[in-house]
Amino acid sequence: MGIAALSVAQQAHGASEPARPSPGVRSVVVSPPLCKVDAFSLPSFLDCLRVELAGRGLDCCTLAVPDGATPRMASLLVQIEIDPCSADADRLQVSAREAAGPRLAERQVSLADVADTARPRALALAVAELIRSLGQVPPDKAPQAITVSTPKVVVPPASPASAGDWPTHLSMHVEAEVRGLPMRDTSLWGGRVRLTAYRRILHADLDLGGSYARAQAQLGDVLFHTASMGLGLGPRFTTKSAVLDLGLRAELGWAWVHGETALADVRIDAGSGLISNVGLRASLEVLAQMKVRPNLTLEAGAVVRGMKGDVSGQPVAGMTGYYLLAALGIAGSL
Repeated sequence: MGIAALSVAQQAHGASEPARPSPGVRSVVVSPPLCKVDAFSLPSFLDCLRVELAGRGLDCCTLAVPDGATPRMASLLVQIEIDPCSADADRLQVSAREAAGPRLAERQVSLADVADTARPRALALAVAELIRSLGQVPPDKAPQAITVSTPKVVVPPASPASAGDWPTHLSMHVEAEVRGLPMRDTSLWGGRVRLTAYRRILHADLDLGGSYARAQAQLGDVLFHTASMGLGLGPRFTTKSAVLDLGLRAELGWAWVHGETALADVRIDAGSGLISNVGLRASLEVLAQMKVRPNLTLEAGAVVRGMKGDVSGQPVAGMTGYYLLAALGIAGSL
């Protein structure tokens, strides 16, 4: 069980008198979020809100139809929005106003520390407190903060800038990639697993992967294998339909090179060594509201330390110069 912390942003109408619902308000109309994610159970929330408003002379609760007609004048309209709209959203913007009238009050509600089963109850407590505050605020003193707690838990309210308001989330990416090295006419094919941690507009990546290349020559073939680890950091941009990660990535790994030939009089050799790269990466996830999302990654950079494979003194394959990388895969929230 946990708490929901609310930051207050009430708009008063008049110089000193706080906004209040008119005496004719008898019914409560709830406008559900336009963002279609499972931040809370709407039917359970409405049931809890009816319990909280019982005995106050309010008819609760009518569910507003999206893009429908404006509710009748003798009603109090409660609007709930999810901000930002993302698959793991846990922040809500709640406002209450008279139908066709000015906005009376609004709250920001964080459900980050509230268990899924307790979220409808916690949100109903917050909305009921918001409605009650419209007619109970003293003229000379406006509320600054309200804490709504689930049963058996009492915790001080978190400040708007506290770490609890912006929790760190994790996602995992599984990708198939191809890396082209034009200066060596080499294409490395492989796969990579990437773990991403993100918070607000920043993300950090840790990935592990491997790749393989085979280049043919007259005397035989050169085989190239790599295993590497990468670290990335940069900004994250989120909309209702897509997530875009940008940033700088550094890679460190090991490469193995050896030859193969069917000719008995040709000597083959093998070697291995450290490799490293630095590049700029862009990763795009679509269908952002889904738990599992398609993912496209593009990267370009330079080889800081590389290797090459020669046949008769002529380079056939290797990692030198610059590289271009493209990867397709899936991303999932953890």
